[in-house]
Amino acid sequence: MKGTALVLNVALAGAIAIGATGIQGLHAAEEQEEYKSKAEVTTLLQAPLEETEGKEVIIKHLAIPPGFVGGRHFHPGSVFIYVLEGSLTLEMEGDAPRTINAGELYQEPLQRVMQAKNLSTTDWAKIVVFQVGDAGNPMMIKAD
Repeated sequence: MKGTALVLNVALAGAIAIGATGIQGLHAAEEQEEYKSKAEVTTLLQAPLEETEGKEVIIKHLAIPPGFVGGRHFHPGSVFIYVLEGSLTLEMEGDAPRTINAGELYQEPLQRVMQAKNLSTTDWAKIVVFQVGDAGNPMMIKAD
């Protein structure tokens, strides 16, 4: 019983200490929740980068329906988008919206909060996303 009380007291003291320090950052580990897209996502490859310990690459195909508005999120590692069909509009915090059309490649800025949209009311957007990040960690972090 005394051991349980001690553990609870230590946990409570830790929680108070964390709260008192004002950790509110977007990148605080306690607040990082993986963002899961509502687009149709197919993982084409997920593998370690053999020459870079602790890193992995993920390549995905996304089919994004007309009128799609994704959640606000950021990527902790490098991300490259290639648009196969249609167009994709990216809204990055601090920048004007940018539209990437079929046949175009775009490198996203690191750790910038963004939101992807398919502004078409009739056409799907199809893209390939190439991501590099820390193995075992989410590649997309929810920003809201």
